Amino acid sequence: MPKFLFAKAVFVKSAPAKENFLFDRPTITFLGRSNVGKSTLINSLVGHKDFMKSSKTPGLTKMINYSLIDDCFYLADVPGYGFATFERKSFSGMMKDFLEDNRSLRKVYLLIDSRRLLLPADDQFANYLDAIKMPYSFIFTKCDKLNSSDRHFLKIQEEKLLPVRSFEVGLKDNKGLEDIKRDIYSFVK
Repeated sequence: MPKFLFAKAVFVKSAPAKENFLFDRPTITFLGRSNVGKSTLINSLVGHKDFMKSSKTPGLTKMINYSLIDDCFYLADVPGYGFATFERKSFSGMMKDFLEDNRSLRKVYLLIDSRRLLLPADDQFANYLDAIKMPYSFIFTKCDKLNSSDRHFLKIQEEKLLPVRSFEVGLKDNKGLEDIKRDIYSFVK
């Protein structure tokens, strides 16, 4: 992995619709339920605490927010898919276009709160990504907040998800960040 990965991060633009999407470089994105820690993870990866705005209020991200990483690829911060359920037939508009009709999108990282494990909405969204043949991995966030019993159940969950790759992230100790960076690099080089 080159040492420059995630050394430079520049916010480029917010895209409210498909005609505003960027296609000139590879794109990766993080997706998940509201308040799973997408913005916080992006801030940790780029090493800037306030790079992406994070909030306790769910649903604040309304557009595709593009950041250029190392003049190499776009990292897209996108709206979450809610708390309860995900239904493909009702999934439309900008996010459907972003995921299904986006020649620059290389991989989706599906973020899961490790304290909650997979909920039906997460499982349904993973099935959707399978159906559209979009490469994805799971990232379990907030792993630094788990006790030993929770950690045991997380390992069982990860085994059930195989062969889809899982990453564990604990932001207090930066656990897992380098593994995620290496994986991203393998999809954008």
